[in-house]
Amino acid sequence: MGNKLLKRIAAALLCALLLALAACGGSENGSGGTPSGNDGGSEDAATDSTITAREAEGEFTITTADGRVDRNGDVYTVTGAGTYTLRGRLSGQVIVSAGQDDEVALDLSGTTISCSTDSPLKIVSAGKVEISAKKGTENVINDGRSAKTVEDETLGEGAISAEADLKLKGAGTLVINAGYNNGVYTSKDLILQKLSLKVTAYKSAIKGNDSITVKSGRIVAISTDGDGIKTSNTNLNKNGRTRGDITFTGGSIAVYAAGDGIQAAHNFELCADEEGNTAIVAVYTGTYSGYTSDSSQADSFKGVKAQNELNIRAGSISVSSFDDGLHADYGMAFDAGGSGEGIVNILGGAVTIGVFAPEGKTGGGRTGPNGGRGQKAVSGADGIHGSTVNIAGGNVNIDSAYEGMEANVINVSGGNTVITASDDGVNACRGVTNPAVNITGGFLDVSVSPHGDVDGIDSNGVYLQSGGVVIVRGPNSEMAAAVDAEQGVSVTGGTLAAMGYGKVQAGAGVSSLTLSLHSKGEHTISVGGREYAFTNSDDYGQTLCWSDSEVTGK
Repeated sequence: MGNKLLKRIAAALLCALLLALAACGGSENGSGGTPSGNDGGSEDAATDSTITAREAEGEFTITTADGRVDRNGDVYTVTGAGTYTLRGRLSGQVIVSAGQDDEVALDLSGTTISCSTDSPLKIVSAGKVEISAKKGTENVINDGRSAKTVEDETLGEGAISAEADLKLKGAGTLVINAGYNNGVYTSKDLILQKLSLKVTAYKSAIKGNDSITVKSGRIVAISTDGDGIKTSNTNLNKNGRTRGDITFTGGSIAVYAAGDGIQAAHNFELCADEEGNTAIVAVYTGTYSGYTSDSSQADSFKGVKAQNELNIRAGSISVSSFDDGLHADYGMAFDAGGSGEGIVNILGGAVTIGVFAPEGKTGGGRTGPNGGRGQKAVSGADGIHGSTVNIAGGNVNIDSAYEGMEANVINVSGGNTVITASDDGVNACRGVTNPAVNITGGFLDVSVSPHGDVDGIDSNGVYLQSGGVVIVRGPNSEMAAAVDAEQGVSVTGGTLAAMGYGKVQAGAGVSSLTLSLHSKGEHTISVGGREYAFTNSDDYGQTLCWSDSEVTGK
């Protein structure tokens, strides 16, 4: 964690692995596939060292054949619709002050714009603005203001600051350095497509208040004291839908954040586009990012946070965080009315999560690093957290967490899920309805220590299994067990292999047997002729099995 070079190499290797695993959907047996098509020229996974740009030299010019631009010293003001080409080096400001229906295109063709008094590129008014980094060019925007400490509505909120729908695109490179507040900011919708973009900012690296969509390209978002990628509005758009979504359908996105990596005011969507292209996402929060300021005031370090639904349908995402890896809020009030449902859906793709979770710390008193020096209390350390968690496909690997999955209701119907946790591996907690773990399909492999007050699977209500294959480990006592539910463990179908204590009520057609799979090392269990390989990192007390199929093990 302290070696930045090793971290970059590991990140690149991990993203390459995830690309190979990424799938546009999932099946009950968790079989995967590779993304069809490509992501618009971003086959290489983005990391913090992959995107660079040289500052431009030469006289600054703006040329246009169909627009209007005024100049006052080092301030250039675009006043109408049209296409404008920017070249050379400017210590000053470019302002767009066009009509509310005007469409403005700014072509960056080898330019550097630096300003220390306001946003270097400030869009005061327009209908829609497209900023294009032209093919083969390197472009830099420097916001040299000191860190924002007071509100000033006369100043732009980012190095690129817009009060209009904004699209950043092109086959070139754009590097943004923002010391004041945000890197890229718009009060409306933001789209990123095709370009190589690196943003380093004091607060949010990339912020689109209404929505953010990444379609393709290589995107690196770095925040030293805030969130990486963020939306904030939850009122209704013109189609009557709640604003605040973040959607990734392609490209390679790497986020290094002091606070939350990705924070969606409404929904987060990781899915395929119409051509089957998918995104590769890597998120590092807290001191995992390597860029968190020693004086950071961030108090939440989640990997991805959505205030309604968090949906992973295709592609790949890896998270290294000091707080929940994937988190969906329940009960958050929206500006448009209603409140967050707190639902996490994993329907396909590949998910890898590593959460800081030292032994001997509890969720309520656990602490997370602040800038690599101090410690701050955080809300939890779950791999996946929500009111309802649904795993229906894909490949999920939670390498470390305080609790692997925690929700009021947890439903597993497909996919391959492997969890290692320092407290409960799977926990159905009290909430708005009766706590429940429901297993109807898929493969679930859960590991916790054979010692201490931990449970492999713990439900404050019921555990119900009618299908799928579950391998779960835990202590061998009634108070701390491999599988435990206050209102009973019922298996009416599928296969449950518990290494440790488990008190199970078996339904008709379900047989119980004892296997020898609980020693440390590699094992294989065969269910109905299909083999599943797994590894125990410790010795466990016993192996009890309930199944509606023929089961053997070695």
